[in-house]
Amino acid sequence: KRHCSPLTDEEHLEGSRMHRIEIPNSENKACEILSYTLNVRTQDMPILVQTKSVLRMNSARISAQIRSNLSNTGDLSEFTITMAIPTTYDGETVKISRGSNGTWDATKRIITWRIGGLKHGESCLVTAEAGLSASMKDAMSEDPDVKMAEKHLRCPVLVRCTSEVDQISDMAVSVLEDIPAHLVENLTRSYRLLHRVP
Repeated sequence: KRHCSPLTDEEHLEGSRMHRIEIPNSENKACEILSYTLNVRTQDMPILVQTKSVLRMNSARISAQIRSNLSNTGDLSEFTITMAIPTTYDGETVKISRGSNGTWDATKRIITWRIGGLKHGESCLVTAEAGLSASMKDAMSEDPDVKMAEKHLRCPVLVRCTSEVDQISDMAVSVLEDIPAHLVENLTRSYRLLHRVP
């Protein structure tokens, strides 16, 4: 059977993990030797997400703008934006005012825009409008502080996207010089990003 064992600490590269894989001569067919999944938190996000709620009398306009960082080298795909509408809004008055392929789920109280793709360096703006709930209107009549009200009207946003060009991790496969073997690489690199804005 194929055997995988970690190398000694001295052979580890900084921030890397290395393994030696031994394949017996009886394995004369092509075989998959590695598959991995990595979960990582990073401060260098490939996208910039900005949200804003603007109060207009008894209603508000909610917007989310997403920009692909100029430091990226490729485009983003499978791009979706999900916006949660809090109970400070009247769900029956929610209206999508900008952004293609947007749908409102009244049961879950979320708006989902399925953008598809976002090219390198480009931005996308989506907006929605909704009236204030009765309780929010009462609170505003008692304390008409617009800045404080807009804090209660913020909508959490979740952005999902995939990239097969820009990476947050990588791997390399090589054959030791004293091993009479031929290596054919068929690597697929991609990451899926979930970015939340409270």
